[in-house]
Amino acid sequence: MSVTHALELELARWRELGLTPRFWLRDDDATRPTPALDRLLGLVRRYEAPLLLAVIPAEAIEALADLTRHEPLVTPAVHGYAHRSHMPDEAPAMELGGERPVDAVLGELRAGRARLQHLFGERLSGILVPPWNRLSREVAARLHEAGFTALSTNSWHEDGSSLPQVNTQIDIIDWANGRRGQTIEWAMGELLRRLEQARERGGAPLGILSHHLVHDERAWTTLEALHRYIKERDFVFERADSLVEEALKRQVKRLPV
Repeated sequence: MSVTHALELELARWRELGLTPRFWLRDDDATRPTPALDRLLGLVRRYEAPLLLAVIPAEAIEALADLTRHEPLVTPAVHGYAHRSHMPDEAPAMELGGERPVDAVLGELRAGRARLQHLFGERLSGILVPPWNRLSREVAARLHEAGFTALSTNSWHEDGSSLPQVNTQIDIIDWANGRRGQTIEWAMGELLRRLEQARERGGAPLGILSHHLVHDERAWTTLEALHRYIKERDFVFERADSLVEEALKRQVKRLPV
């Protein structure tokens, strides 16, 4: 059975359950205007896909704020502090945790959030996007102390925060094989797999993750193909912060009366 046919069967299962797939888009590592960012923004406008743009506070410049000020579909978010690993060479990279004291990490996050608030004002999201999608559970448990209202990492991980999590599931970069763009065939297969998982979770939204600064042509082609497939079926791209608001409402409903 072809992936295309399998996708149509999966979407039929969603319809039978009265569910509609929902999607959102996140891009990481922004610091300044670049031709690659311009290309991403063109795609965002073309497919009317709201974008959560994860910005590195220590490196962000005023020109990025000026550019995104005129992009109503773009919402900036805090992407760690300096995107610098503090782990030993042999360990997976992580900025927000490890052997560092939690108070020191939270201090950096407060400073980073304050810097981006200065640049972006009220447009800044309350969502924290950890570099490499990693943070320690000790840091996650205290994110609210640094002013954050939600967390975004990858896959379906729960990272130990009491805040809502809105994660991405489809990363279009093949990091393990030379940071190349994933193929369209891989992306369609991954879309099928993640739709099955989202259906089992009651219709959870699916996040697509891009990294404009490292895209090769295959990455751009795959990203556009995913957006085109989704939009041709009249499915909706949502704002990440709207998904957070929904999650908060669900939390309130579950509270004991």
